[in-house]
Amino acid sequence: MGRVLLYFAALVLVSQIASLPSATADQIFKDRDLKGQYGFSFDGTVGGMPVAAIGALQADGDGNIAKGVRILSIGGTTPVVLTHTFTCTYAVNPDGTGSANCLVIETGGTERFAFVLVNNGRELAFVGTDVGVVVRGHTVRQD
Repeated sequence: MGRVLLYFAALVLVSQIASLPSATADQIFKDRDLKGQYGFSFDGTVGGMPVAAIGALQADGDGNIAKGVRILSIGGTTPVVLTHTFTCTYAVNPDGTGSANCLVIETGGTERFAFVLVNNGRELAFVGTDVGVVVRGHTVRQD
């Protein structure tokens, strides 16, 4: 009797595992998977100086961020705190990785990032890809 219950429990477990949704590794990502209002933070170094930032952005799902703002702290013992606005273009690859080129309005400078979508596009992990920039951050949709 105990062996029959054990086999039955194993059969139920196997059938439940088989009915789980397939892994998202087969998911094909597109620009539209990055859409909505997001909050972000990052830290690291730029030109050897420590930096940290928080901010928000609005992605349109068509490869554009038309409205972004960040509060950036640069330096250590006497930090300089700046508020920047920015716009970006981005591209999402089928595997969920992607890149963004951002124009910082106040400085006229361009900053580049690589990212990966996680949690069905609700979150992104990203790194700066410019020479002399070692920053990493996290972005979460605000809904």
